[in-house]
Amino acid sequence: MNSKQKIWANFSVKDAKRTHQFYSDLGFTANGQFKVTTLASFLFGEDGFVIHFFEQGSQIDEFLKPGANDNNEIIFTISAETEQEVNEFANKVEKAGGNIIKQVERDESNYYGFAFTDPDGHKFNVLLMDNM
Repeated sequence: MNSKQKIWANFSVKDAKRTHQFYSDLGFTANGQFKVTTLASFLFGEDGFVIHFFEQGSQIDEFLKPGANDNNEIIFTISAETEQEVNEFANKVEKAGGNIIKQVERDESNYYGFAFTDPDGHKFNVLLMDNM
């Protein structure tokens, strides 16, 4: 393996159009290099990490069950710079139809953040690590 190889994530979703709208509403940049209607693809973070969301019934079915699968699921963390940014992002998630699974608060390590799922149950958290 060489150091120039890329890595990205793939999820199975019920409705790629709904998924595209959800992540657009959160302010993420669509990965515009794909013209397939059964795929929503977005860039995350300053390095442009790619997450593909393949619609159920497409090629992803060979590898993943539709929606979140507790046996093969990961939680992605999105960093925040301020408490206000965390709070604003939580509001965006709720307005876009996400589900807050851990309310905004300081955790046992004194980090400020919250956790949510997208409409298909994929888990993310937003975290301000300001006590480092």
